[in-house]
Amino acid sequence: MIEGMGLSIRAVAPGVYLIVKVQPGIRKTQRASSLPVENAPEILVSARRRPERDLDVPLLVNHLDRMAMEQRAVRTLADLARITPGFVATGQTSSATPLLVMRGQRRSISDENRLPLLVYQDEVPLPNQAALSPLFDMASAEVLRGPQGTLFGRNATSGAVLLRSVQPSSGVPSYIEGEAGDYGLTRLEGAVEVPLSQSLTLRVSGQRARRSGYTRLHSGERTDTAHSDAMRAILRFDPDGPLRSTTTFDLLNADELGAALILTGVYSGGSVRNAQNAPYFDCGAGACDIDSYLNLQKTLGQRTSQSSVAPQFQRRFRGIGNVTEYGDGDLLVRNIVGLRTTRMNYALDGDGTPLPINDSISSAQLRQWTEELQVQGRTGKLRYIAGAFYLESAPDGPVVQTVSRLTRPDNPPSHAVSYQTFRSAAIFGQITMPIAAHTTADAGLRYTGERSSGCALRSATAAPLSERECLDEGGTSAQARSGRMTWTLALTSKFGEHSVYLTSRRAFRSGGYNTPALGGTLTGFQTFKPETLTDFELGAKGRINLAGISGSYAVAGYLGLYDDVQRALFPDVNFDGDDDLATDPLTLYINSAKARIVGLDGDLSLDLGVRTHLTLTGSWIDARYTRIDAPAALTALLGSDPLHNRFTYTPSFSGSLALSHEIMLPQALGSVGLSANYAYVSSVRLTERPTEAFARQSAYGLLGASVTWRKPGEIPVDFELWGRNLTDRFYASGGGTLNPAYTAATIIPGPPRTIGVRIRYSFE
Repeated sequence: MIEGMGLSIRAVAPGVYLIVKVQPGIRKTQRASSLPVENAPEILVSARRRPERDLDVPLLVNHLDRMAMEQRAVRTLADLARITPGFVATGQTSSATPLLVMRGQRRSISDENRLPLLVYQDEVPLPNQAALSPLFDMASAEVLRGPQGTLFGRNATSGAVLLRSVQPSSGVPSYIEGEAGDYGLTRLEGAVEVPLSQSLTLRVSGQRARRSGYTRLHSGERTDTAHSDAMRAILRFDPDGPLRSTTTFDLLNADELGAALILTGVYSGGSVRNAQNAPYFDCGAGACDIDSYLNLQKTLGQRTSQSSVAPQFQRRFRGIGNVTEYGDGDLLVRNIVGLRTTRMNYALDGDGTPLPINDSISSAQLRQWTEELQVQGRTGKLRYIAGAFYLESAPDGPVVQTVSRLTRPDNPPSHAVSYQTFRSAAIFGQITMPIAAHTTADAGLRYTGERSSGCALRSATAAPLSERECLDEGGTSAQARSGRMTWTLALTSKFGEHSVYLTSRRAFRSGGYNTPALGGTLTGFQTFKPETLTDFELGAKGRINLAGISGSYAVAGYLGLYDDVQRALFPDVNFDGDDDLATDPLTLYINSAKARIVGLDGDLSLDLGVRTHLTLTGSWIDARYTRIDAPAALTALLGSDPLHNRFTYTPSFSGSLALSHEIMLPQALGSVGLSANYAYVSSVRLTERPTEAFARQSAYGLLGASVTWRKPGEIPVDFELWGRNLTDRFYASGGGTLNPAYTAATIIPGPPRTIGVRIRYSFE
């Protein structure tokens, strides 16, 4: 479509393309990594796995380019969530367990494989723990809202986050950046690009971060620290002709102290208060009484923890991926392969007191391999994509958790191990074709088959270091299989620079099995089924150009219908009544309910003149259970009124406002950029049970601002003064132990006010 127009399409990153004017005399053959698109001089996104304008995509996409990520200090997924209403990225129980929530869907507390929202780094899906990696030398980030059950590697019921690194030969210069701030913050970051030959280019980037902690232990040590080293190397092979290949290697080493939980309340009941445990945890006063620790906590303040366990948090992440493409705009074959390993060791005091009520030490070594083969192109006016996807996640070393749960002389700590291998294979296809003058239709279909299997054991004496040892020690083997057909149907109508779309999608979250081998009254709950979601979304997008104000808008209303909703329950010791510790689950997953979710998402981006920019975003959601399917024997674990439980980490409203203004200085003094942003979150529940006041975070807002002096004296350097959470608002970013069985209730505090400076030099 762009032939003869003097334009070419250049890959800026995998899946991101730029239409540029070809200079006379050096016009180059159109690169085959792009499919023909409408004539639009703008950066294109790949929400449907091909380059196209956001206006043409029948789903809501929040897109940040490199400059926007730098200006709004997006250096982690939590930063991205802060400026993306309706998206939550925080810790769950501890900072070692990332929690990603969108449209009411959240990760189960201790399962790596059943994720409602997937993160992709340069088109390769990340394991859940790798979502903790810092973001640096990034080209863009896209947040896709709603089910992704057809085109992307894994089925996801709530959405996907697409992260793209700056690619070699994309025109982004090498740079070095330094940052310093309070709490001893220092960060050094940089990237260098080296052309090895006419067709081979290498880009290497890295980041070193150090920071003292926000939370103080009663013993004086600080937690929530930062101590990480990360690097990435990208080698791009791009000769003349239809073949291209990009190989990426990245690593992260982090040795930190994670979040120390703060005791925020106690339940009136729970195991702590029974006759067997009371002498050790509810003795009436002093060091053996949970209520006394709550009274002491009130005198210590909100950022001091009584935890007796230093929350060690060690991570070793490694990844290698390759995207190889062959073909042209009419037929393009792509192969995407990735191998990632994660090694984590962490300690947690879940009750936030010196008492051994809910303490744990965990070690996990996992590997994930993915392979995707894709064919896409066009025939006449019909566009198509088809392919196959395979994922395997398996232990790569010890996977052991040592749990001190209401430890007494007759109840020592126990070891819980689960060596689980998860495999998922899928075939998919989707077409886009015009059905009227300004209307196109999308139809996609995907079948996914999954299998999980392995060995699990809970023992007071044995801590096997492999699946073989688990079986030798008497562990039980289990497996679960599931298969589901998912689909996407959409209609899009265009009216000049505006479009309206109607989309319906089906997606699912994997089923699985509980560990260890269950006994007693829980015998019938060894496995659980997949959770399915069918949604309907009506949206509108467009561009604004009125009275000197230009910009864009997007708004979408949706309805989601959930079936076989999966929920994690926490039965007390011997809940099953068989008097056997070896059959007691730490977490029990069941299909508990049906639910419906309705909501409205929107964003407005305006240029108020040449140098002033305003962005408004908002998200409203109403999530409710419509039927409880849990058996009577388990409903007590869901609370006193499970039908009226609340969806956790799902504020009814969240919104953000960002305003920036550029001041041009005289002559060669450069410019000064002023930027401010405000993010608001309404009241949010940290547990489903609505009666627990200490498990509710009231509404709060976070204010940030920066002043940046750019290119003084025409030198390619930026000086920035920044501040975050400037009002020093205290809030709970996540819940810790919020389970009546443990009596203690804890939270994870969010970051306090921080102020710092940043300097960046670009080698232009």
